Amino acid sequence: MTGSSHMGPLSGMPSPHRIAGNIALDFANTISWRGTAREADQLATADALRHWLRVSGLRATDAATAPDPDPTLAAAHALRAAITRIGSAIANGASPPDDALNDLRDAAAAALSRAQLGGMPLRPQFDTAEQALGSIAWSALDLFSSDEVARIKECPFSDCHWLFVDRSKNGSRRWCDMATCGNRAKKQAMAAHDNSAAG
Repeated sequence: MTGSSHMGPLSGMPSPHRIAGNIALDFANTISWRGTAREADQLATADALRHWLRVSGLRATDAATAPDPDPTLAAAHALRAAITRIGSAIANGASPPDDALNDLRDAAAAALSRAQLGGMPLRPQFDTAEQALGSIAWSALDLFSSDEVARIKECPFSDCHWLFVDRSKNGSRRWCDMATCGNRAKKQAMAAHDNSAAG
């Protein structure tokens, strides 16, 4: 897990931590230090949500074009929770909760119904923060219905639980990010070894 102090150079807002290997899982990972006094939500406000979507390449500007920023933020949090619960269940060998699956399906369907189709090959184009959530919902659906679903893992630290796709050749990746949680694990193992040797 990367701390929440990584700021974008222009906005002063946190930049996305792209460690998951999938935009939907990166979206799910927008809470750092989950369940602790240090918990930080990168999508705490409508402005933060628009910023995250823009720097993730899902919106062109930071302009407040979404007509209903509060409902949009609530929808973003609901989508994030659904992806997190589904991904966590899969990573732990459990069946995803039905209500989370329904929330993901509904988010994808609602966003697609308001999207414009353009380009060649055709692709949905999402202009507002609310509609841009559709890109994330569809990315999640693609991942959860692909062969890579077996490679979804969850960082084991109790204050992290970030999700990621393990694309290592032998499926040995354990930590969300070796520079943070992986490094913490190494330090803990070294401390435990030193204490054992001292005892």
